[in-house]
Amino acid sequence: MKTKFLIGLLIAGIVLIGGCVEKECETGIDCLAKDCFKAECADNKCSYSLVPDCCGNEICEAGETYPECTADCPNCDDNNDCTVDSYDYHEEKCVNEIIAPCCGNDICDKDAETYSNCPVDCPNCDDKNNCTVDEYDHHEQECINTPILDVICCGNSACEIGETYSSCARDCPNCDDSNECTKDSYDYHEKECVNEPIIPCCGNGICDEGVEDYSSCSVDCPNCDDDDKLTTDSFDYATQKCENIVTHYFIDDFEEGTQNWAFPGKGDWSTVVEDGNTVLRLGHMQANLQREWDNYALKFRFKKIKGSMHVNFRHSETKEGWNRYFVGVSRNVDNLGKQVGENFQTLKNIEFGYDENWHTLEIRCYDNIIHVYMDDVFLIKYIDTEDPFLSGRVGFEIHTGGEEIQPEFLIDDVEIKVVAEGDVAYP
Repeated sequence: MKTKFLIGLLIAGIVLIGGCVEKECETGIDCLAKDCFKAECADNKCSYSLVPDCCGNEICEAGETYPECTADCPNCDDNNDCTVDSYDYHEEKCVNEIIAPCCGNDICDKDAETYSNCPVDCPNCDDKNNCTVDEYDHHEQECINTPILDVICCGNSACEIGETYSSCARDCPNCDDSNECTKDSYDYHEKECVNEPIIPCCGNGICDEGVEDYSSCSVDCPNCDDDDKLTTDSFDYATQKCENIVTHYFIDDFEEGTQNWAFPGKGDWSTVVEDGNTVLRLGHMQANLQREWDNYALKFRFKKIKGSMHVNFRHSETKEGWNRYFVGVSRNVDNLGKQVGENFQTLKNIEFGYDENWHTLEIRCYDNIIHVYMDDVFLIKYIDTEDPFLSGRVGFEIHTGGEEIQPEFLIDDVEIKVVAEGDVAYP
């Protein structure tokens, strides 16, 4: 019973409280007024709706601008005289449209602006070079400096005919190579220096034929002396190289002694000085070279004091005795002989007289052909067809010639020369 009473009391309280809630409005006049908003009262509550075309409704509507309606519209002025400033009511944003042409729009406008009338937009294209045409490329938005090539102009980076390094160092190179032996010039067609050698000229790197050698121009010409007395040293102007041709197998002037010679047996020999030259003096004696050669020329100087001499060549020793050719020299150049063991034979007789001064004897032998010269006079031409000696030593044999005398000859400047087939011809 008590519980039902309490529930009834609670419901009555709720009804009483609900009946006492305060009303917000009974008409729109009771609602708080707001700019650009229309107030209405519905169910004792205030509601608001936007009033169109009203400054202050937080919408920048067509017809509204800044500063007339700062509450709704932004300030679209970008402080740039080269833009048209407006508000896009549809996109609800400012629009700053560039005016072209217009100095200050950061564009160097074609046909309207230059550096002189609008330095804000246009660069200074003057490169301070009188040899270029200076202009601004509005399409590429950059300076163009075109060289003037149709007239001579110092500074256009082209060395033109009429210009030189001395007259226009800006365009033309210095072609002087500091070489007095070159003619220095500039090739305007190839656009390069030309340093043409001057011939002849000591220092041009060429040993000029007929005017230069090592002694007169060591800068261009080499020293071809190889310090070998067995070679003939020369310079080939065609190849510009030294030639050291072997012309001798042996040379001896006795200035350094007699170590190249053998003196078999006992006899009288020495070196003496005559007219400043050291020469070999032979008494009753032999003097032989120990080497053998096949084709060669024996040339030497001699002076007879007394007696006779055999000049041996292609000389060898066998069990049967000596094999040799020899030229006999006594009162005359007597004969060309041959010894085979104990057998002697005269191949050709000669009677060529000479005095007691110095003379030159030369014997050439190639294969089986023999030539003999005395003081450059051709005495003998002989071909040995019966078992010829084709190689052997060279030597001198001094003897009495059958007289009771002490023989003596002087020998000097012995040469064993290289010969070719053409040097010993027959017939």
